[in-house]
Amino acid sequence: MKQKQTRDFLIRNIPIEIFNLLEESAKMHNRSKTQEAIMALATGLSVYSNRIRQPKPFKWQKKISNQFIERAIDEGRA
Repeated sequence: MKQKQTRDFLIRNIPIEIFNLLEESAKMHNRSKTQEAIMALATGLSVYSNRIRQPKPFKWQKKISNQFIERAIDEGRA
């Protein structure tokens, strides 16, 4: 059976407000503080990475006609 690879990570000097929120959340979800911290990091990072990786859709100022495309091909811009 293959086990997941893990790494140790120590966080020091956590503000008491954050620690208390983590502790409350862990109790609500029946998790240890470590498990809750891992879930919070994974959730936060996935939201953050989704925001970064998804560029805003590009909006053209004008419509592209078939004539425009054909001219571009003829000029070698395709």
